[in-house]
Amino acid sequence: MRVVGGEWKGRPLAAPAGRSTRPTSDKVREAVFGILAALPEARGAGAPAAGQDPSAPAAPLAGHLVLDLFAGSGALGIEALSRGALSCAFVENDRGALRAVRTNLERLGLAASPRVRVVAGDVRRALQADARRGARYTLVLADPPYAQYDAVRPALLRLLPPVLAPQAVLVVETAAGTAAALPWTVLREKRYGDTRVTVYVAADGDDGEGVGVHDEVSSE
Repeated sequence: MRVVGGEWKGRPLAAPAGRSTRPTSDKVREAVFGILAALPEARGAGAPAAGQDPSAPAAPLAGHLVLDLFAGSGALGIEALSRGALSCAFVENDRGALRAVRTNLERLGLAASPRVRVVAGDVRRALQADARRGARYTLVLADPPYAQYDAVRPALLRLLPPVLAPQAVLVVETAAGTAAALPWTVLREKRYGDTRVTVYVAADGDDGEGVGVHDEVSSE
């Protein structure tokens, strides 16, 4: 595994040992972030991260506040940071995956950075805690275990809206044969081998009731 674009392109990433997690492949990550870079709804418009040259052209995801749910190795969130995201919170409860997240952040010099936060625990509790403290995210990356998606979906429906900024973008990975079926406006939906990627945008003052499809499902 490696970072496929941005500031740290080509840097190696550690993957969790064993089979309890399923890291997003380099090919799928590259496709996901290519989609985000092409979407007006996802293009960065905020301030550059600390240490970045303010006179340089804006990175594709500049200014985004990212939430990486079911983070695994942290590859998705790290990819967002590499492409200019302002910050990322990584949420994971598997010990091996947490070790991989922390190893990867350490390798990139981010272990003590105010740009990152690693939350060791259940996604439901993490979302509830974020809602209580008033956290709002502009980009949410969710890659739950495929076999558990039906059990996870009700929690996403109930707990995501309070932590979404207006016009937040959500990227959800599921098995190719499983529709994410979340009630926001679909911007893109594509299949890559055994993976389906669905990209949503939340409404202003989101109540979780946006509906629509810009692109039909396609396979690559």
